[in-house]
Amino acid sequence: MKPFSMHAVLKYRQQLEDSARQAMYHAMETEARLQEALLRTEKELAELYADLRLDQEQGTTVERLRLFESRIDLVRRELETRQNELSKQQALVANKRQMLVKKSKDKKIIEKLREQQNAAYARFLEKKQLAMLDEIAVLSHERKQH
Repeated sequence: MKPFSMHAVLKYRQQLEDSARQAMYHAMETEARLQEALLRTEKELAELYADLRLDQEQGTTVERLRLFESRIDLVRRELETRQNELSKQQALVANKRQMLVKKSKDKKIIEKLREQQNAAYARFLEKKQLAMLDEIAVLSHERKQH
């Protein structure tokens, strides 16, 4: 009796694994873009502070100081937003990575089950073949005796 073919199941599991891998890579790319944006914002904030210090040392107007403070507050809020987005994306990447590991394990289980099933079927066929050879030998021996 031929065992159930696991080719379709294995192909489906491979598709699930590939889909999970693509989702993880997409999430990682988004994380990298968010990280870049965060670094740019941090650099912008550092430059604003440096410019503010320079203006304060050289002497500046109150209006210019207010503009600096306003811009610094805006960039700080943007920095906070980017940090929050990055944290959420990092959690999403971790989740996608766990999903990929789970899908990979599921596929490996099916592959191992298929290998076991194929080995059991091969043993079954070998036993059947040995039984047929024994029967042929017995029949051949009986013919020679008669």
